Amino acid sequence: MSGISGLVTNSLTGLQAAQQALQVTGNNIANVNTPGYSREQVIQSTQPPSLLGGLYLGNGTQIDTVARSYNSYLQSQVWSTTATASGANTFNTQLQPLVNLLAGTNAGLSTSIQQFFASGVAQVAANPSDIPSRQNLISEAQSLAQTFQGAAQQLQDAATGVNQQIGQSITTINSLTQQIAQLNVQINSLSSAQSTPNSLLDQRDQLITQLSAQVGVSVLPQSGNQVSVFTGNGQVLVAGSLSFALKTAPNAYDPSQAEVAYAANGAFISQGLQGGTLGGVLQFRSQVLQPAQNALGRIADGLAQAMNTQQAQGLDLNGKFGAVMFQSGAVQVLANAANAGSAVISGSVVDSNALTTADYQLNYNGSNWTATNLSTGQPTIITPGTSGTATTLTFGGVQVNVSGAQAGNTFEVLPTRYGALNFQSTLTNAAGVAAASPYVSSAGQMQAGGLVNANLGNLALSAGQYSATSGSASVVVSGGVNAPTALQITLNSGGTSGAIGFQVTQPGSATVLATGSVTLGSSGTTVAIPYATNTPPGGFWTVNLSGSTAVSGDAFTLSPASGGNGGNAQAMAALQTAKTLGGSSTSIEGAYSQLVSQVASQGNQAQTALSAATAVSAQAVSSQQSVSGVNLDQEATNLIQYQQAYQAAAKAIQVGNSLFTSLLQAVQ
Repeated sequence: MSGISGLVTNSLTGLQAAQQALQVTGNNIANVNTPGYSREQVIQSTQPPSLLGGLYLGNGTQIDTVARSYNSYLQSQVWSTTATASGANTFNTQLQPLVNLLAGTNAGLSTSIQQFFASGVAQVAANPSDIPSRQNLISEAQSLAQTFQGAAQQLQDAATGVNQQIGQSITTINSLTQQIAQLNVQINSLSSAQSTPNSLLDQRDQLITQLSAQVGVSVLPQSGNQVSVFTGNGQVLVAGSLSFALKTAPNAYDPSQAEVAYAANGAFISQGLQGGTLGGVLQFRSQVLQPAQNALGRIADGLAQAMNTQQAQGLDLNGKFGAVMFQSGAVQVLANAANAGSAVISGSVVDSNALTTADYQLNYNGSNWTATNLSTGQPTIITPGTSGTATTLTFGGVQVNVSGAQAGNTFEVLPTRYGALNFQSTLTNAAGVAAASPYVSSAGQMQAGGLVNANLGNLALSAGQYSATSGSASVVVSGGVNAPTALQITLNSGGTSGAIGFQVTQPGSATVLATGSVTLGSSGTTVAIPYATNTPPGGFWTVNLSGSTAVSGDAFTLSPASGGNGGNAQAMAALQTAKTLGGSSTSIEGAYSQLVSQVASQGNQAQTALSAATAVSAQAVSSQQSVSGVNLDQEATNLIQYQQAYQAAAKAIQVGNSLFTSLLQAVQ
């Protein structure tokens, strides 16, 4: 088109283009604060020219499309860093209360442990016959049990909170994935080769950003401008028009533990989920909460077994071996829900010194059992045995009794998870504190109801100590006599060198229970008196006879200790620092210090990780916004530019109209 009509037509296209550009600019300004909005811009081009009179004359301009300012790499960085920052924030938020509980300046358990030994046990050791001191020990034991239970209950409450947060996060995820799938359908139907529904694309990207705050995702583009969304471990959440709903499901072994599963088929997908709120709470549960529960339970189990064992070695005010002082939570042995048959299985702690803070998985192939440490993934050595018709499996300080298992059965063993939660003080009678050692070693022999020391040599009999086995004892008392039966050791001959024989009898009895000899000038000879096999803890009370000068007829008496003896209470007090846990590598206090140090270190690391993740996320958003965000200064410039273009096009139309009018007047 040429001439005046060409001028008007071309100017009209410019007018329309400027008008549309102004509309796009106004839309940008209106959405400057809209979350997820990407700045739009018009893509303008020249219309094909026309050949007239040997000349190519232009036909004006056209708007090809309205494109959004978008960079897929920068957007994916926003999704990735959002997931990381959200996960770090959730992990840190969950962790800090545990840091305050276990490592805070007002942490009660450390104080209670110290108070129990210092104000309870030590006072009885110093005043073994004093009833108020004994009653105070009972009170301190009850207070310690309550502190254990209180700390463990807070951890258990945190576990319940994790289950609730998993459910809330899944509800949010399902809502978001459903909306994303619906937008996929709309975008696909509205997209063409020339244009795309930018606002819907922005909405979908914003929904994916919100989804990333719940769980780490990866996004793959599909045909028709649709996307598929997967979790970080490759589980599909959205595929085109389909969304795959999730649900909470009980753990295959532990029904009290919520897991993430597909709603349609129940398949578990918790393993490997990372990032976002969901990944953060799962990480907190597996890396902090459950290890802390196990570590606290191990301390409770260790304290209970150590104190009960020592209590059983001594005598109470009634002259009886001490009854159980503490009871910790039972070993949990959980069957897989898919197990065939009806196996009967239970577990108990047999050696707290061998306990770890790990859980274990037992597998049965029909003939052999295997155990796997779930913390390390490494196999654990099992010592098999039998107890009646049941098979016994001993490993990691626990013994599992099982019968009726079938091939393919699997079980999860939690040795210490509930040790602290169900920790109880069971001794209520002050007279029941076994403060006395089973024997008092004395020189001389009993005559007319009293001890008479007429010894002329320098041999001495040690105070004695407990031993789980007779060990290197040269002489073991037999004849069915057990501690604390009174005994007398009498020398058969004398001298200053060589071996001197002796015999063991009961005072006033000629029945010889054991014979032996002691080499003068040596380290001496150990005599072992067995505890009754049906009386915990079993084992032996051992004494040592030594010296350099012996006189025939010299005698030594082992008599049951009275209430004024505090030998066993002193041994109880020593348990505070004795290395009774971790394969004799740490004490009760040391194990608690390790737990505190571990949780405090994780707390510091979590705060550092959160700061770093937040900074990286902010940088990713800033980079993305530098491309997609609305810049009001730039839009103001565009307004002026398009306004001037509009005015110029309108002026050109006015000129064309004037020329056309003049032409009409000229031909009239």
